[in-house]
Amino acid sequence: MTDSTSTLNQPPRQLIAAMERLSMADNSGALEIAEAGAASAADRAPYHAVASLAALRLGLPARAIPHLEALIAINPADHPSRVNLARALLETGRAEDALRIADGAAHPDLARIDGYIRQQANDLEAAAAAYRRAIAADPDDLASWNNLGNILARTGDHDGAIEAFERAISIAPSEVSIYLNLADVLNTAERYRPRLTALLDAHRIAPDNQRVLIELGITHARLDEPEAAIARLEEAIALPGDNSDGYIELGVIYESLNRVDDLANLVERVEDRKMGAETAFLSAWLARRQDRFEDAAAFAEKIPESIHPMRRFHLVGGIADRLGDADAAFSAFTRMNEEALAATPPAAGLTYREQLQETMSGWTDSWAQGWNDVDVPQEPRDPVFLVGFPRSGTTLLDTMLMGQPGLSVLEERPMTARTRRLVGEDDIAALTPGRIGELRAAYFEFAREYGWDDTRWLVDKHPLNMDRIPFIHRLFPNAKIIMAERHPYDVVFSCFMANFQMNFAMRSFTSLQEAALTYDTVFSAWECSLQLFPVDVHRVRYERLVVGPQTELSPLLEWLDLDWDDQLLDHTATARTRGRVRTASYSQIGEELYSRARYRWRRYADHLSPVMPILRPWAEKMGYETE
Repeated sequence: MTDSTSTLNQPPRQLIAAMERLSMADNSGALEIAEAGAASAADRAPYHAVASLAALRLGLPARAIPHLEALIAINPADHPSRVNLARALLETGRAEDALRIADGAAHPDLARIDGYIRQQANDLEAAAAAYRRAIAADPDDLASWNNLGNILARTGDHDGAIEAFERAISIAPSEVSIYLNLADVLNTAERYRPRLTALLDAHRIAPDNQRVLIELGITHARLDEPEAAIARLEEAIALPGDNSDGYIELGVIYESLNRVDDLANLVERVEDRKMGAETAFLSAWLARRQDRFEDAAAFAEKIPESIHPMRRFHLVGGIADRLGDADAAFSAFTRMNEEALAATPPAAGLTYREQLQETMSGWTDSWAQGWNDVDVPQEPRDPVFLVGFPRSGTTLLDTMLMGQPGLSVLEERPMTARTRRLVGEDDIAALTPGRIGELRAAYFEFAREYGWDDTRWLVDKHPLNMDRIPFIHRLFPNAKIIMAERHPYDVVFSCFMANFQMNFAMRSFTSLQEAALTYDTVFSAWECSLQLFPVDVHRVRYERLVVGPQTELSPLLEWLDLDWDDQLLDHTATARTRGRVRTASYSQIGEELYSRARYRWRRYADHLSPVMPILRPWAEKMGYETE
């Protein structure tokens, strides 16, 4: 006799059949049976569950949606169905409907979906909050840590992004892509030594990962380790597969080191491999460096726009400029800057110019008069600071000064910036004598770290130190300041046409308007500093330096109380021994003096006309022609 109780507890045969089909991976059969059962069953929930699962397995999210909605209507606390419904809605392009389900949810899967939707909509603040909810519910949520890191990197919170990526790495220590994300943000933050460490960790995990090797090469180059950079890139191009990026990066390093013969040998290797676009790219750079501009233009025309667009447009613009085609050059430089902005969108918050304006608002007479007097040590001697707006000839001048045996010149090393960060938010006016002594000691230790020969007088060449004059004067009241001057029109256009390594300040030069406004703000800060403090300044003018270097340099040497040395005039020999040049002038510094860049602005007057009203007062103040 059959037990009636057990019969009553068995699922309906139709549901059993659907479940059996599901277990045999017959998802189509399961879906058909479950949908038929759901139409007439008294208890429809099991049928909707089977139907939704079968539809999702079949990749039919639209067909799963009504079943998931029915399950949630029956049981609003059914979190798995809510997660599946949100995902299905996303897959069918219904992001707004998915967001209504995931919005503000504490459940980790829903919070992650909330974050993803908002991230795609560029609502980064809300996306970060959603990922933090997901992490709070599940501290080992790898995807949320990684996505949070990407968001924080985009918003300029480098420390937060680094922390998020490091947490993700601790969860998945063999996931190379996260090391690369960490390396990207460290690059943006200009923390190249930690970047190298992250990439070396990735290399230990994946020694044959080509991108890791290429990024290692780039990082070694940033750290002035050219032979290590070249070795890593040679490893990368020796791997099977597409080696185009490795060849191009290697060529860029040779070009930036002014090793034109090595670049020529690399071009031969690329030609032997018949690599097409890469051959054209490197051949164009080589022809340009060999002053074969017609050939360079012909090669450049063969480079697809998709190949390293920033470098390509910089190359095309430079060739057009040398060929006298101002319109083509300006168009190429505009495209270069558009590509630079697209590659590194601006972080939230104030721009470099706006931040400087905010800082300057506190530079008042009463503030300066409130400084307490401090006796500074006589040793080490206060440095010489070589400043000037970028592209004003500071690199040529610092190379010449390297020929004076009593000077130790450091080019664009962040001693001042690093020392300023040690002060934090404290008012420099309130610094005690003891604290100033500590900061001076830290500055000189940073200088030694960067290669200062402390038996000689330090020259700290960093153009935009001209916006830090109050801080410099606070620590080094006896410092001498060399100001490099050049026609403001030429300076701003030269910044616009330079392919700078993108950072917080250099972003200012991706548009002529912002470049001109930045020039105006920086020089306003400079003039304000000179009015407030008794700074010892000597001006060197680029236009005079390139046509009569001894005439321009002799008064500078007298002001520094140094003897004349003929090596000052042999800047090309100095350039060959100084190592990598860290500025956009690297390719010109080894050439004989030329005057082609003097008053270049005249050829681009029509293009510069929108910003001339901003720059004209400064040009007139310096005594330059403006029309």
